[in-house]
Amino acid sequence: MNDLLFCSFYYRSNLKTGANKRFENIISSSLEYLSEDQKIIVFIKKDNKSEYFLNDKIIVYEIPNFPILDRLLTFLLFSIKLSFFKPLIVVSDFMPIPLSALSKHIHFQLVHDIRNFTEFKRTNYFSFGKLFQKRQWEKCQNIITVSDFSKNELVKNCNIDSENIFVSPNGIDNAYTNIQSDVVVDIDILYVATFEKRKNHQFLVKALENYDKQNQIKVCLIGKDLENREDIRRSAELLKNNVEIEFIDHISSESELIEFYDRANLFICPSLYEGFGMPIIEAISRGCKVLCTDMEVFREVGGGSVKYFSPHDPLKLFNMISDYLEDKNRNTVSDEFLEPYMWTNISKNLIGFFNKLPPV
Repeated sequence: MNDLLFCSFYYRSNLKTGANKRFENIISSSLEYLSEDQKIIVFIKKDNKSEYFLNDKIIVYEIPNFPILDRLLTFLLFSIKLSFFKPLIVVSDFMPIPLSALSKHIHFQLVHDIRNFTEFKRTNYFSFGKLFQKRQWEKCQNIITVSDFSKNELVKNCNIDSENIFVSPNGIDNAYTNIQSDVVVDIDILYVATFEKRKNHQFLVKALENYDKQNQIKVCLIGKDLENREDIRRSAELLKNNVEIEFIDHISSESELIEFYDRANLFICPSLYEGFGMPIIEAISRGCKVLCTDMEVFREVGGGSVKYFSPHDPLKLFNMISDYLEDKNRNTVSDEFLEPYMWTNISKNLIGFFNKLPPV
């Protein structure tokens, strides 16, 4: 069987984003499903080693951070290093994709979402970023993506054969299923998301303008600023009612994040675009009542375990918030619901799929 290579030069060990957590957990959870002679090779940027990679079966290669032309030089160095390995199964989210260097390997390009095909594109570089990305994905041997929604979007927008796309969802680890019963619930509303336009924090603040009671509503917004946190902060400061909004930039550990979920009565996700929506599963697993934008991907992920609202009617969202805040009971879901979203099961399915491939 071929060894496995996982590459993410976007990975940062000190950030708890969905992409970073997937990278860590897929690698660490895959170890128990490897054959005796298989190992995992990890490519990351320098100074991002994590405890998740501390195992005799994991070999970590660090690529330097170049002061100029970092992406280009990283591409060249990664291409060179790939040429020296015996044939591997390679899973990488890095672009530009070193297609020539990967031709000797079984290559799976990891695609978290295709937001460059929406109004929420990551960058405007060279004005042809979307076309460049599409051409690269079309030339990939295989693609891994995190939801059926994203798979369908890749087929529709990039003309990729659906048989070449493998869906591997995001998930949670066992710490999320160890429920604590003595936690004080002192946060009324929680939202975990980076501050950027597509996350739609402004809509939640707009909905909360309608609150006119004496009891204080405590709101906690957790996320790194990628675009518009100060705009949201200014909107929050203009509220003329008894709504307190706390902004938290950094969470140091998964256990700390779990504590915030445990303290929250209601989790609200007004996002306008996601490839998956990992915090929804995290919030559900910790007993939060969950309200989400009515989008195809959230219907796929949350099913009947969450309630949905239109992103165009803040008053209706506020009425839903009012109803749910009066209910102090924790939400419960079955083990059957959570099972497909456990990292151990996700990794088992992924490694099982890889090991059925004919060796190169």
